Amino acid sequence: MNDKIKSIIGSNMDIDFSNEAFGNSVCPWNQAEKTDKHKCAVKNTSICKYFCGIKYLDSVLCSYPYESLSVLEQSEIDRDINELR
Repeated sequence: MNDKIKSIIGSNMDIDFSNEAFGNSVCPWNQAEKTDKHKCAVKNTSICKYFCGIKYLDSVLCSYPYESLSVLEQSEIDRDINELR
């Protein structure tokens, strides 16, 4: 990573694809299950098991149907993978 960029751990954000006005993407997990209950991240609650991060400016990186911890390399994760299991 560039030395002008900091990775700041501990953000608390909501991420979902429920507002069509912001784009035309849909959650592939919701699409497969024909539901709208799954969200990438829910403030103070959880992060989706397929969530792999955010790409600048605001694209969600999703690994559905493969769980993120099975597809990401250790160098792509900002903490010990064992903490996350």
